[in-house]
Amino acid sequence: MFKSIQYILVIILMGIGLAAQAQRDTLTQEVEVTKAYKPTLSDANKLNSMPTIDETEHQKPTFNYTINSQPVFSSFSVNPLKAAIIETQAPQDNGYGLVRAGLGTTFRPYGEVFFNNVNSKNSLFGIHAMHLSSFDKIELEGGNKVDAPFMKNEIDLFVKHLFRDNVLSVNIDFKHDAFNYYGYPLVAVPDPLLENNQDINYFDTKQSFAKGGINIGLKNPTAEYDDATIGFNFSYHYFGTKTDQREHYANFIMDVQQPMITGVGLLEGGILYTQASDIFLQADSAIGNRSQIIIHAKPAWFIGDETANLKLGVNTWFAMVSDEDAVAKLSPNIRANWTPVPELISLYAGIDGKYISNHYSKIAYENPFTDPEHDVMNAFQKFRFYGGFDGKLSKKTNFKVSAEYSITDNQPFYYLSESLYFDPDYNPAPLVTDNTFKVLYDNTNRLKLNAEVFHASTDKLELTASVNYYNYKLDEQEEAWNLPTWDATLNIGYKVNEQLSLSADIFLMGERKALVIQQPDPRNFTAVALPPTYKSNNLDAAFDLNLKGNYQLTNKFAAFAQLNNFGFQKYQRWFGYPVQSFNMLAGISYSF
Repeated sequence: MFKSIQYILVIILMGIGLAAQAQRDTLTQEVEVTKAYKPTLSDANKLNSMPTIDETEHQKPTFNYTINSQPVFSSFSVNPLKAAIIETQAPQDNGYGLVRAGLGTTFRPYGEVFFNNVNSKNSLFGIHAMHLSSFDKIELEGGNKVDAPFMKNEIDLFVKHLFRDNVLSVNIDFKHDAFNYYGYPLVAVPDPLLENNQDINYFDTKQSFAKGGINIGLKNPTAEYDDATIGFNFSYHYFGTKTDQREHYANFIMDVQQPMITGVGLLEGGILYTQASDIFLQADSAIGNRSQIIIHAKPAWFIGDETANLKLGVNTWFAMVSDEDAVAKLSPNIRANWTPVPELISLYAGIDGKYISNHYSKIAYENPFTDPEHDVMNAFQKFRFYGGFDGKLSKKTNFKVSAEYSITDNQPFYYLSESLYFDPDYNPAPLVTDNTFKVLYDNTNRLKLNAEVFHASTDKLELTASVNYYNYKLDEQEEAWNLPTWDATLNIGYKVNEQLSLSADIFLMGERKALVIQQPDPRNFTAVALPPTYKSNNLDAAFDLNLKGNYQLTNKFAAFAQLNNFGFQKYQRWFGYPVQSFNMLAGISYSF
């Protein structure tokens, strides 16, 4: 099997090489690759977010849980309008960098450094480092006040170099997140039982994620739709946990664009390799290693111009997973664009799909409170029908309206397991709910409607609003566990004067359903085993308000302050894990 894979890779690479030789050498555009940082401070006091649909471009199919620590919870599937950029500080001169330091309630130290070397005409070098931590206590639903510390460290180094019309970029990064499994749903585990049975759950156990990696990419950002181009992206990371799980991840993707007699030929091809160790393999019911190799090829044909165009193609994947059968998947890749009035309104529609690799670190970041020995199956989005339009209502107002309908197999959902635990000191045996999440699967159809507006009434005021509506249809499950039926966000930025700027972020999320599965009594020896009992739990609607301010003291020094969760809400991001209530952070910054 692996020899066959080698042959396939050789053929793909030979085809890419021939296309590269045919690339035209007549590009004369210029591209700016040096741009100073414009940092803004987000509230990173949440290690994770609600499950969400993460979408970056209209073309990219997305239906997966997503973890993002900014700003409080990122549960909103927002495609930001190009103009929707809100800064919380006065514009900085394009100097070398910026240093920020602060301290918040619940002993919340913060520090961040940005550095750019912009003296070279064709190269850019930069460094970014950040630390944020908190040592707060949180009151749980059961009444206990528990320690809920977290720590977040990041360091990034990047180099960008322009040669001819291509930009070569190299990024090296390291991230470290530390936290506790501090929560439990409804009823706490009795202390004696917890002490005598350490395997019940991970209550108050420390966990940390460490990930270091490198990314190398080459692309021509000035290329037109009918130019010959070739580019690639390679990424590798090593991921480890305090509970001894390890992952190697490597992904290589190459893009080729070649004009033809009629239209333009497009090809994206690549290979993904992951290996995770010390996880509980569902197929073997034992601790072991899981590896996967996923090869994909996405050929397409593009015809038309900037006003009206059509892309016709297919997406193909061949996946070999160590604890699953090898599979081949196929989906269409069709998209039509029409701009009846340039720079005023654009319409688009398409059909595509996606094979989703649920590798170890992906799940760990999406829900850090998942059982650290998790082994999650890959999902396959067979079809995604999408369409919409965007444009301008006026010179100062942009808008976007979109809709999509997706069909996904093996979509993972998180749940908590509840079981009887037997101890001589307890009669009858108590029901205990684990505080780390397990995963079940279902085939899911999802309808999503989205609307966004960006408005800049003056040079001082900017406003961005987005609202999403979701409807789910599942084969087996009663609910789309942990997923809301609607969410919304509102961002307002106001520049009071040359020294003072303010902003507010408001996040709203509808009610969700959380699942607890009660396992049957193991002492039941009836001929027919009793099925597990499904318990649905309501998670209240979430409201989160963040206020930020920046005051420019001098050309170099500024003071900033941030009020997080100013609505004093104690909503639960995951069942049993409420977020920190109101907290604040303040400090100074120095630009150089």
